[in-house]
Amino acid sequence: MKLHFLGGAMEIGGSCIYLRIADKGILMDAGIRQSGAKDPLPDFLTIQEQGGLDVIIISHAHMDHIGTLPIISKAYPHVPIYMTAMTADLTRVLLYDSLKIMNYRENEIPYYSERDVLSMLGRIRMGGYQTPIRIFDGFTLTFYPAGHIAGASCIYLTTEEGTVFYSGDFSAFSQRTIEGLSIPKLRPDISIVETTYGNRLHANRQVEEKRLVEMIKDCIKERKKILIPVFALGRAQEVLLILRGAIQNEEIPAVPVYVDGMVRDINIMYTRNPIYLKNSLGKRIMKGNEPFYTKEIQPVAANQKREDLLSGNEPAIFISSSGMLTGGPSTLYAKFLAVSENACIIITGYQDEESPGRQLLNLLENTGDRSLTLNGTTIPVNCRIEQVGLSAHGDKSEIMALLERLSARRIFLVHGNRDAMEALGKELVSEDYRRQIFLPECGQEYGVTLHDKRKQISFHPAFNMQMERDFCAGDEKLLWDFWQEHYSGMHFSIAQIAYIWYGRQVSDTDILQTMQECLWNNSYFAPNTKRLFLLEAKTPEDVAAALTPRELTQQELNVHIEKYFGNCPYRKISYHSSRREVLLQFDYPDAQDEEAFRQQAADFMAATGWTIQISPSMNHNAASLFLSILFGERISKISYYAERKCYMVTLENYCGQADDTAAEQFLHTTGWRLKFSGKGFLDEAISTCAGAVSGGQDEEFFWPVNGDRETAEQNQAFTCIDQMFEKLPHKPDKKSLKQDARGKYLEIGFISPAIGHRYQEHLQSLSDETGWRIRIADKVNQNELSRIAQMLCIKHDISLVKNPSYLPARKTIQMKIAKPQLPEKHERAAEEFREMTGCECIFVE
Repeated sequence: MKLHFLGGAMEIGGSCIYLRIADKGILMDAGIRQSGAKDPLPDFLTIQEQGGLDVIIISHAHMDHIGTLPIISKAYPHVPIYMTAMTADLTRVLLYDSLKIMNYRENEIPYYSERDVLSMLGRIRMGGYQTPIRIFDGFTLTFYPAGHIAGASCIYLTTEEGTVFYSGDFSAFSQRTIEGLSIPKLRPDISIVETTYGNRLHANRQVEEKRLVEMIKDCIKERKKILIPVFALGRAQEVLLILRGAIQNEEIPAVPVYVDGMVRDINIMYTRNPIYLKNSLGKRIMKGNEPFYTKEIQPVAANQKREDLLSGNEPAIFISSSGMLTGGPSTLYAKFLAVSENACIIITGYQDEESPGRQLLNLLENTGDRSLTLNGTTIPVNCRIEQVGLSAHGDKSEIMALLERLSARRIFLVHGNRDAMEALGKELVSEDYRRQIFLPECGQEYGVTLHDKRKQISFHPAFNMQMERDFCAGDEKLLWDFWQEHYSGMHFSIAQIAYIWYGRQVSDTDILQTMQECLWNNSYFAPNTKRLFLLEAKTPEDVAAALTPRELTQQELNVHIEKYFGNCPYRKISYHSSRREVLLQFDYPDAQDEEAFRQQAADFMAATGWTIQISPSMNHNAASLFLSILFGERISKISYYAERKCYMVTLENYCGQADDTAAEQFLHTTGWRLKFSGKGFLDEAISTCAGAVSGGQDEEFFWPVNGDRETAEQNQAFTCIDQMFEKLPHKPDKKSLKQDARGKYLEIGFISPAIGHRYQEHLQSLSDETGWRIRIADKVNQNELSRIAQMLCIKHDISLVKNPSYLPARKTIQMKIAKPQLPEKHERAAEEFREMTGCECIFVE
């Protein structure tokens, strides 16, 4: 076994460790150095010289552990990349942000392209905590919770030549967003452990959080503006929860808190991965509650000017990346606030020696020249400067406790400066002479031969069910009964539960995923109170309570309404508890797709036990306003006839085709017909009504050329339609038999009328062939439009903050995006959407 330290050895940054084990090349982390004084890239040449790469394993999503991942993945495109699901989501956000920063820098060539990032993301394979993954014959990878940040993992690699433990970055203490390090009794032959604070002890976490709150309270009292530069991932979320709790508990006044930079995007990733968070926070998210933002704490919107937020004399708090003031909006805020005596900057995390944040910390001990250099500009520092210890790394005591628990005889210390590593190394040797302590430097290689490999402790439950079929929905009660008899009060990972069910180790991710989906949030099992990725059986009392029908709260009903009807343009919800009914009020209820609503209502009732109906009342104020928009000042009178679902508009003059088109738009939008009266209207026969005959052969229909031809039988006509469109790009959504004053006709519905009009020649041919009048349905398939829009957003990596909404008057899908993104992405997605649906799509922030 050989260990090559390509980065992150005798330094902090650029973590990258290459292993050669049993003729396999294994890379653990691929970080970048963010200090300008050193080569930012690890020594990747060694990988080429030593035989290449077979697998990449990532501990967590900080840039000093993933920053060069697109580079090495591009060099070895066949190599899979393993990480947790949370780390995968975060990696995507951070690398795209890094790409944006590199593209903005002048006179610099980016290290990788967007295509490189996309390709790399496609090679990721996700693993859960405490779930063994067979990566090669004789090689098993297991992730364990490392604390530090959400999704962070310790890596445990079991191989034929020995077992390696790599801590990544870790912290043993519990934070507000995550629990601390959690590993069972492991028996590694080699331990590779971070030593960021190997010669320091941390202050008490609660004491430091209280200090932060008191500082902020004092600053608000003095009407100061406060900047807290934070690492977007991890530290930002901790600070937000501290402030949220302090405001709710009235420990500090409710002043505006502005959240800026990449922090906003990372917050979204947290809400998508509650299983990797602390129990209380994860459950809050799973119940549909917002974890970070409140009335006072809000993200800075794209249309907000930061200069306006900074103006005025009222106190405010700014939470922004980057944490070291090396980039991002925090540099703008710092440049504005540092020169002011009526401001305070609070540093909460590690600062590189050459970073602007380090310059501020040095001023705490230096009474001389008070200046700060930001982006090449030096400014005077007149503001108050404070530091609070909210580190997410283990201190000396935690590192030693971890090594004691692992009891490996060969220990490699990494991710620390020389002083910290040497001090810790000496103490470890003095405590146990049997340990071999290594302090590697970048570029060094170590050969290790293990003559007596430690025997591994495997999970072999005393009792298992020996099931020969796959676990499926409905098996929860059977598993729960067995669990109560043999493992009452215990909790297991999903891989361990699979072992109990099958009587053997299971590594198939599809089987494990299905099992987790069945066991998550059901009546018999629940997440562990401290670790959401572990499951435990509910007590008999809790099961009985869970199986007892209960009334849903209004908030819970709202979650289901949003799930099933989020794309519907309802304006108000009414609840009738006595009859367990929900009433949705629309401006134009008759324009809704009845068939689609009926199916959604059935799904809603199955999920909630409540019926849901559309209120039949038209919003006539909205209809009148719509008519005013369509016809302007030409309207002299508006009347409506509810029993006929028809509006009558008296116009000063009739504009022909333009008014006919407006009438069609009114019908499509409201579901009500529109008739005209006034000058230019000779009689009722030539009064225009959307969908009515206006003389001659109606232009809405395709008429058979031979009017005397006998019409085909209905089913035969439908078969002809199917055959006509069988090999065409678009297929009809719906075929139906309709009737008007002239008799029966066929109506063909497409995803939108615009798509139908692309096939006018085909429809005319069908009319000639079948003898039927044929009409294109004037409604769009909103559900399909929404689905296509969401799939295109996934394809083009466009993040949405809510489901797409349909604007019927404009035949347009509107999508609210999570952040400003590359316009080219929007244009490509809109062009594809237009081609596929005939409708438009717009993106709003």
